[in-house]
Amino acid sequence: MNISLLNLLQGAILGIFLIIVSPKTIFANLQVPEFTKTVCVITINKTENKKIYLEIADTEKKRSYGLMNREEIMIDNGMLFIWDKSEKRNFWMKNTLLNLDLFFINMKGIIVGIYRNAKALDQKNISSNEKVTFVLEMNAGELKSQVGDKLNCPITKY
Repeated sequence: MNISLLNLLQGAILGIFLIIVSPKTIFANLQVPEFTKTVCVITINKTENKKIYLEIADTEKKRSYGLMNREEIMIDNGMLFIWDKSEKRNFWMKNTLLNLDLFFINMKGIIVGIYRNAKALDQKNISSNEKVTFVLEMNAGELKSQVGDKLNCPITKY
């Protein structure tokens, strides 16, 4: 068999493989952690209480995986990242397929910083300006909370 025919055959096999094996199939083999779910209330402008449905990322494995590889999040749903102590936190959007808003929350449940519309798949570092214990991720533009609003969750310790 000559080299040109062999290269053509290899290219055809690779093409068929890429058509059959989608990214979903590849990502399906990753170990997706099981997230606990809870209902929380966020008080907006000290007047409006809004229920939100959150998955809890409270271990290193869960925090590392976060919302990666998700194609959608239902309205009023998101993820709450929890640590045992307050520190400045860093995030990025690698392997995250959705635009998100990040709410940086102190140990008392008060939003102390917001990063709006973090772009899907962006590897730019997103940092809190203050030490925080929690970070809430929601679909970009969905939650109209501001700095000073309070998150109340039965799973948190404050």
